[in-house]
Amino acid sequence: MNTTKYVRFNTEDELLKHILRILPHSAYPRVSAIGGKKITPDIDILAIERTPEGQPKLIGYEVKLMKFNKKSKGLRWISFYSGIGQALLHLLHGVNQVVIVLGFHVNVPDDRLIDEFRDWLYDNRGSLKRILGGYISVGLLLYENRISEIIEGGANFYPPDEKIRLLSEELIQGKFTYNKRLLKND
Repeated sequence: MNTTKYVRFNTEDELLKHILRILPHSAYPRVSAIGGKKITPDIDILAIERTPEGQPKLIGYEVKLMKFNKKSKGLRWISFYSGIGQALLHLLHGVNQVVIVLGFHVNVPDDRLIDEFRDWLYDNRGSLKRILGGYISVGLLLYENRISEIIEGGANFYPPDEKIRLLSEELIQGKFTYNKRLLKND
C-alpha cells in the first residue's frame, strides 16, 4: 500500500510560490540584480525581517526540489549539493543568513524515501552545522504550511569587506531586481 503524507510539487517554481505564501515577512522571489548589477546565482527568495531591536535582517532562501532517480531507486542528491553551493554564494551577495528549503517532486513514489533522507539529515545535523558555518539552515517542506528546520543556522553573517557591506545596504534600501510575476497568486 502506497500512502503519502507529505506534500509534493511539480516544479521548483511551484515550490517557491508555496514558500512565499507561508513566509511571515516581506519576501521577494528570484532576486537577480543588486544595485543594477547582475548576481549569479540569483537569490530564490529574499526575506527582509526586523530584529527585536528594529534592525533589518536579510535572509536568502535557496529552494531545491528533490527528485526520484529511477536508476538508483533513490532520491537524487544533486539538488541538496547544489543548494549548499548556492547558499554559500548568497552570503557573498550580502544576506545575513541562508535557508535551504528542500521540497519533494511528485515523482517521489514513496514517503519512506523522504523519511530516510530526513532521518539522515537529522542524524548528521551536528556535523552539517559545523560544515555550513552556522549561517545556513536546512529545512524540509514536508507539510502544506510549515518548513521543518532540521539544521538551524541561527548565526548572522556580517559582511567581511566593503563590497559585501554595500550589497547588504542596497538590499535593505530595496535597490534590487526581482521577479514580480512569481508574486501573483494563480
